[in-house]
Amino acid sequence: NIVAKRDTIMLADKLGVARIPGTGITTNVPIDNGTANVFVATTEANTVDRDAPAIGQAAMTLVYYTKKLQLSYQLINGEDSKLLAFIENYVGRAAALTHNALLVTACTTGGTSVTLGAAAAATAGDPQTVAYSLKGEYAEGSQWVMKRATDGAYRKLTGNAFQYAPTGGAVDTLWNYPVNWSDSVAAIGAGNKSVIFGNFNFVGLYESPTITFLRDPYGAAGTGQVNLFYHFGAIYKVLVAEAVLYGTHPTA
Repeated sequence: NIVAKRDTIMLADKLGVARIPGTGITTNVPIDNGTANVFVATTEANTVDRDAPAIGQAAMTLVYYTKKLQLSYQLINGEDSKLLAFIENYVGRAAALTHNALLVTACTTGGTSVTLGAAAAATAGDPQTVAYSLKGEYAEGSQWVMKRATDGAYRKLTGNAFQYAPTGGAVDTLWNYPVNWSDSVAAIGAGNKSVIFGNFNFVGLYESPTITFLRDPYGAAGTGQVNLFYHFGAIYKVLVAEAVLYGTHPTA
């Protein structure tokens, strides 16, 4: 066997990203583009208040991602390290990393920014600042995404324990919300967006096709090569900006 490196898994399903159905290159997702208004008290014989929700749409246009691998006849016929099984694993990991990078980019461009406490350091109040900047309607089911090193920077902070919250707790939660690690998120640094927090049910993924494979023994046969082609189409988009926050460090 070829001893493979490990990479983070695809986060979309773990986080609960909404799978958006559709056909064609672009699909338009209907979204609530306003706020719900309270009922109006109406006295006897007076006109009933008229109301209407504000509906908008978010266009999601697919982008295609591709990969080509080329193997010689000699390598295919002469190796005994389960090379093709390794390549399947490699391509799957590469696709997961691509999806994670797309998800992080969508969240840090389409979500809502929250200013963190320091330009190049984790501060004790950052988790609370971000967590309580999220509206209560979205708090249930919310999760963090950050580098593992960033998570460690927060956990190393010492000082007086908060008396209104339990001390310690599970290592896979931060301020009682699950933590997911991804190197696609920026590190702690001036102007960087180092943490993402929110309810990822309000992020959409339109994917078509899912990863597709073509084995071509003819295109490079003149040089004794077999081409392996892979591709998929995907687009992530934050559908409700207030549901997903990202922490931004000051520039100085």
